[in-house]
Amino acid sequence: MLRKTQDTVTSVDGEILSRMFAAGRSSLESHVPAINALNVFPVPDGDTGTNMLFTLKAADNVASTPTNAGAGVVAAAMARGALMGARGNSGVILSQFLQGWAHGLDECDSFDGPQMASALGSAAEWAYKAVSKPVEGTILTVAKGAARAAQDATQAGERAPVVIWDQACHGARRALAETPELLPVLKEAGVVDAGGLGLLAMMEGIRAFLVGEEVAPLDEFIGQVKPTEAYLSSTEHEAYGYCTQFLIQGESLDLDELRRHMETITDSTIVVGDSSAVRVHVHTYDPGPVISYGVTQGGISEVKIDNIDQQRQDFLLMHREGKQETVPLGVVAVVAGEGMERIFRDLGVGGLVPGGQTMNPSAGELVECAAGINAEQVILLPNNSNIVSAARQAASVSAKPLHVLDTTSIPQGIAALLAFDPLADLKTNLSVMLSAMSGLRSGEVTVAVRSATVSGRRVRQGQAIALMDGELVAASRNIPEVLEKLCTLASPAAGTLITLYWGGDIRESDALLAAQGVRACCPGAEVDVVYGGQPYYDYLVSIE
Repeated sequence: MLRKTQDTVTSVDGEILSRMFAAGRSSLESHVPAINALNVFPVPDGDTGTNMLFTLKAADNVASTPTNAGAGVVAAAMARGALMGARGNSGVILSQFLQGWAHGLDECDSFDGPQMASALGSAAEWAYKAVSKPVEGTILTVAKGAARAAQDATQAGERAPVVIWDQACHGARRALAETPELLPVLKEAGVVDAGGLGLLAMMEGIRAFLVGEEVAPLDEFIGQVKPTEAYLSSTEHEAYGYCTQFLIQGESLDLDELRRHMETITDSTIVVGDSSAVRVHVHTYDPGPVISYGVTQGGISEVKIDNIDQQRQDFLLMHREGKQETVPLGVVAVVAGEGMERIFRDLGVGGLVPGGQTMNPSAGELVECAAGINAEQVILLPNNSNIVSAARQAASVSAKPLHVLDTTSIPQGIAALLAFDPLADLKTNLSVMLSAMSGLRSGEVTVAVRSATVSGRRVRQGQAIALMDGELVAASRNIPEVLEKLCTLASPAAGTLITLYWGGDIRESDALLAAQGVRACCPGAEVDVVYGGQPYYDYLVSIE
């Protein structure tokens, strides 16, 4: 507990430390919309506040578990939780800020003001080490400003944690105000750094808790919460690729080698962790090689791929048109692949969650996406049998009414979405969408990554395989051969529409040749070729 001498806090233990950061998280949460609206660096994707909040929630959830634990134990639990749940560039940096903070409090049951200042110095140092190419004018500058102010207060003779933290907040404020002068893109946009604002919001929540005050909005930094039109126009035609994140877990992981390799093939590279768990955050135009390399190092999980160019478009739309009018009913879908994302967007889906085979989103990500679209109720299309359970879990905890339509394939999701009528009510839409997908057969063509027995059939590693509605129907060394076998087994009648969504390692010329083969073996059927860009599957096939 807090021990006081003449009403001055002299020491902070584990329980109070946990409550401090819970207050910091609450303050950050209240500032999330403004932080997202100011998010122009390193890319204008509008999610810095959200990512920092989810990271801090992961830290806080773990930190609340120990009872009667010392400050060092609580700080270490927070740091581990933040690493495991870190999201986005700013979230990963925040996780390392907490890791450095924990390092500074190692083996402390409680701490005083000078120890707090030392821990802040360690936090800033770890945050800088997290980034391959540190840039001033960012959250790093704000962390450093806070640490320096705390150290200055200590050198001036201050020992009370409340005073040290208050001075650290003043230092963070001064540093945040200077960020536009240090980073030209911020000056062009007319905003301060979003990640730095997030860190200050957290620190101000902690300060308010320590002094027993209400958190005041950071109005001097928020302003009109809108970047300049000159900046918005300059980013309109930029290409950013994909924000790719995942966690690698294993034994004897070589953090330095992982970081060196990622730096050679990606941008905005952050690789942090230890020998048993490594968090990877990168920007790349092709997530495939990045994920494939991760698999060679250990087991990967929490894979999250965001299309930054789509986020940029949403960011521009938000600032240029303001918040769109809320509609009664919207749709959220889980998809993977540039072409697939475009298809679902064109069909009117309100929100997309990256995911599919080997990339299963969490229930929290589904809830977050549904909450972010301007609809009173949401229909969720999981589009993969492995995601249906997470979708149902999301529906059970979502504050916004969320209704799951059990689509188990991308073709089913497209068929359901084609039947969606935004002017009809929920019951009618669920009925017609279910009917539209029920008359459809879905096929997949891929290459076996290992030898196995599937549905009583022996499949060798490297063979092309075809599945119809989840059941193996063909295996061969030849991809066009198994594709034709798949379509033939469906016994399509004259007039049947067969759509080949190509992706994986297939080129457009390959897909056009394959379509000719399907037309030859399925006379009378209409065959369309559409770019899907989906990973892992060379073809997704819709037969209706």
